[in-house]
Amino acid sequence: MDNQLVKNHLRKLKRTKKISKFTRKVQTYKYMNVEYSKLKPYTYTIVLKDTQILTKINGKVESKINVKRGDYVVCGPKGEKYGLPLEKIVNTYDLGTISTKVVERLGFQLKDIDGKKGRDPVEINASWGETQNMKMGDYIMLEFDKKSYYGVDKGAFNKTYNKI
Repeated sequence: MDNQLVKNHLRKLKRTKKISKFTRKVQTYKYMNVEYSKLKPYTYTIVLKDTQILTKINGKVESKINVKRGDYVVCGPKGEKYGLPLEKIVNTYDLGTISTKVVERLGFQLKDIDGKKGRDPVEINASWGETQNMKMGDYIMLEFDKKSYYGVDKGAFNKTYNKI
């Protein structure tokens, strides 16, 4: 069927109120940190560069889609891979929990520096461009490039970081 045939048929079904309703079965997909072609059924990954995804079912190409960095590739029950933008993922899938990785970072605690003491605020520009107002006792954490940084409130730091 081409698009016009589908559109005509859809109009007819809507007019006659014979269009069916469906609900998707709940299926759980597991994240895999792999190149998308290595996905197994019911897994997904996030692409790190613009990529063209071919969806093949029973050896035949069903579709082609260009996905951008940050888009998802989901592997269906027959091993078929679908490229989906984040908007589609959010509207179609229930994004599950994520866990932080064990990552080592360099950093330091703000102490009395440059004449600032106690409650005097220290304004920094975080690596993502946001201005942060820090205070003595808070922490400055370096990004992996060891040049850019961000601030972490002392209370949040104590709950999320361990000293090595």
